[in-house]
Amino acid sequence: MSRFRTIATAAALTGTAALAVVASSAAQASDPAAAPWCTGDDLAIRVDDMRSPSARDKAHVIRFVAAEGASCRIGGTVSNLRFLDGQGNDIHAALNGGQPPYSETLVGGDSYAVKYVASNSEGPQQFPAFVRFNLPGQGKLGALVTVAWPASGIGAEYVRSGGITAPVG
Repeated sequence: MSRFRTIATAAALTGTAALAVVASSAAQASDPAAAPWCTGDDLAIRVDDMRSPSARDKAHVIRFVAAEGASCRIGGTVSNLRFLDGQGNDIHAALNGGQPPYSETLVGGDSYAVKYVASNSEGPQQFPAFVRFNLPGQGKLGALVTVAWPASGIGAEYVRSGGITAPVG
């Protein structure tokens, strides 16, 4: 009888814990503000080439995808954006742009966030190996991350980037 109670109690506790996880996930899906803020450990970040809407620009997208098992929210913009050569030295890309509108995006499951980057495709080009930036934090700088940059490079005359947002289209 004692063994039966132990097994029944363990089964009840396991069921309650599973229900709590499901309820927590459902709450986060319906209310992104309930999700924790993304840290560097929560994200798998990559950069891809993308088709530019303008023949004069080249375009890239930085994708913020949840690491396995993570679900979090991210918003705002990155700080201290730098393009680096293969040895980690700043190539001093001509960055410009203003403060984009603020938005937050839930990252997890099939949802991810993006940051679009455009540069001139005409004229001199630079070929960074990496991009480095601080993730947005809440009232402070977030984690410093370094991500491989595609071989297509960037225009030397200007690099514009927007805020972190849900993907367009």
